[in-house]
Amino acid sequence: MISTDTTIAAIATARGQGSVAVIRMSGRDAWSIAKRIFSRKKNQFEAGRIYHGWIADDGDIIDEVLLLIFKNPNSYTGEDVVEIHCHGGDVISHKILNLCVKYGARIAMPGEFTMRAFLSGKMDLTQAESVMDLISSRSERLISQASANLKNRSLGQYIDEMSKGLLDLQAQIVASIDFPDEVDEPDRQAIAEKLDECLAGISRLKESAQRNRMIREGLKVAILGMPNSGKSSLFNALLARDRSIVTEQAGTTRDVITESFDIDGIPITLIDTAGIRETRHSIEMMGIQRSWQAASEAQIVLYLVDTSVGLLRYDTQILAKLDPQTTIVLGNKKDLLLAGHKKYANWIYVSVKTQEGMENVYAALQQKIRDFSHEDTGLTISLNQRQIQCCIDVEEQLKHAQEAIHSALPLDLVTLPMTEALRKLDELMGRDTTEEVLTSVFQQFCVGK
Repeated sequence: MISTDTTIAAIATARGQGSVAVIRMSGRDAWSIAKRIFSRKKNQFEAGRIYHGWIADDGDIIDEVLLLIFKNPNSYTGEDVVEIHCHGGDVISHKILNLCVKYGARIAMPGEFTMRAFLSGKMDLTQAESVMDLISSRSERLISQASANLKNRSLGQYIDEMSKGLLDLQAQIVASIDFPDEVDEPDRQAIAEKLDECLAGISRLKESAQRNRMIREGLKVAILGMPNSGKSSLFNALLARDRSIVTEQAGTTRDVITESFDIDGIPITLIDTAGIRETRHSIEMMGIQRSWQAASEAQIVLYLVDTSVGLLRYDTQILAKLDPQTTIVLGNKKDLLLAGHKKYANWIYVSVKTQEGMENVYAALQQKIRDFSHEDTGLTISLNQRQIQCCIDVEEQLKHAQEAIHSALPLDLVTLPMTEALRKLDELMGRDTTEEVLTSVFQQFCVGK
């Protein structure tokens, strides 16, 4: 069972050498343990102060440190908290951590500091998950959204408003059932309309999650084309560094190569693929199969045509297999454009070698990214998989309630799915959730957070 009776301790900074390491303790004995191992002239602590001194064990000096003191409930966890800032390095930090354990603390589980913050009411469950988003995010936009939710409870406020509307509606129905002589039965049409509003609200939340999925997960961009069309050169140009090998010999790339970069705060996984052509070479055939696999998994495909040789029959066959809505066709080697080559209005002509036209490639990628979120519902909330599933469950229960209203069933049967919908909203916020769910959420955190 989850317990907050003990005092926990952990190293809150990453392992390895560094200028500073932080050991964090939280719990009712945090201050007393700190007093036992911290050496200074006056060993009285005041909350909100930083103290300079030494960590020692039975007179043996371990390190010169700074000690930060936080008094409940004005701390991250809502408990008494002590942070010891020592010199960086695994040896020193682990010696101090072991000393904390020696005098009464235990090693914290992953995410236990944030779990205690949640259990003490310092944050709701979605805010706790926003802490994880801040730590693990590869996206500037996700950091912005997570910070907003952590500070303002933007998701929590939205759910609270929805829950209040459902509770008010349910209270009217229950009152009319329990006190039929005193409370009139609410109008069924009004109930149906209120359920429609709630369904629209949860639908907006799901749509926002879908639109903002790329903020959390990023996008895959695959570079395809025939051999020697300039794929690896484009790959290097987009990354602004030499990552793929570029030679005059066709078929140099035999496998997919991936690297990450960022466009407008969205994490992009860029994939350089083997040139696609007819071949009987077994290794090259495997590379081509992986190229097609990369194209099928990518949200955006950059297809290169070598304009120094023109649009070939095999280019046409490949393009016929690609989705035109997600494919950007680049006419490469603009500086060597074949005389008389037909120009296509929807192509972007570029010379990767001279960088001419590269700004148009970036602009096209930015537009494709905007296309993924063109349906603006006014929400900028990114949900994780647990939260999305809660929304799906809420929507299902509200539809059951709606069906009961339209089927002229007794009103007490309408309240059953409404109660379940409210329970799922509470689960989303962490107001009514199981220990198993909490463990699943917080075990994703690092130790010390």
